[in-house]
Amino acid sequence: MKELLSSLSATVFYPLVSLVLPGLSAISAWFVLFAQHPSLDALISRNHTETAFVLMLLTIFVGTVVDALGMRIESLWLDAGRERRTHGSHSAEWWAYLRKPFVCEPSGRRHLRRMVARLKFELGVPIGAAVTVPALWLNPIVSVTWAACITLLAACVSVYLLAEAVATHDVLGKLRHELLKEDTYALVPRKSVQSA
Repeated sequence: MKELLSSLSATVFYPLVSLVLPGLSAISAWFVLFAQHPSLDALISRNHTETAFVLMLLTIFVGTVVDALGMRIESLWLDAGRERRTHGSHSAEWWAYLRKPFVCEPSGRRHLRRMVARLKFELGVPIGAAVTVPALWLNPIVSVTWAACITLLAACVSVYLLAEAVATHDVLGKLRHELLKEDTYALVPRKSVQSA
C-alpha cells in the first residue's frame, strides 16, 4: 500500500511541479485582467465549475508550452554549457544513459526523476513570470507601485531559479555519469552473458 501511495504521489507531484505551477504562473495575472471585463465577469460568476475546468485545461496547455520553451533553454544554454565543460562527453553520456536498461532500478533513477521535475520547475516559473508580468502593468486596478514591486520580486525569483537550474542541470549530468558506471545494475546480468 505504501508503494502504491508513493507511486501515486509521484504520478501527481511531477506534472504538478513541471506543468501546472509554471502554467498557472503564466496565466494568473492575465486571468485577473480579463475577468474584469463585465461580460466575462458575468459568465464566470454564473459558471464556477465550468470556469475552473477551463482554467485547469488552459493551465495545463500553457504549462506544456512553457515546458517546451524550458526544454529549448535547457538544450541551447544548459546542455551547450555542460558540453563545453565536459569537452564533448555530455551528449555521449546522455545518449548512453538513454540506451541503458537496468535489471532493477537503482535509487539514483528515482532521484534523477525528482531532479528532472525540479529542473522543469526552475526553468518554467521564470518563463511563466515573464509571460504574466505584462498583465500586471496593463491591469488598471493594480497600482504602478504594486506592479513594480511584483515585477522586481518576479525578476529576483526568476534569477534565483535560473541559477538553481544551472546547478540542478550539473547535478543531473553527474548523476547520469555515475549511473552509467559498471555495477550490479548493469545492462545484462553477467551469468547470462557467460552462458550465451
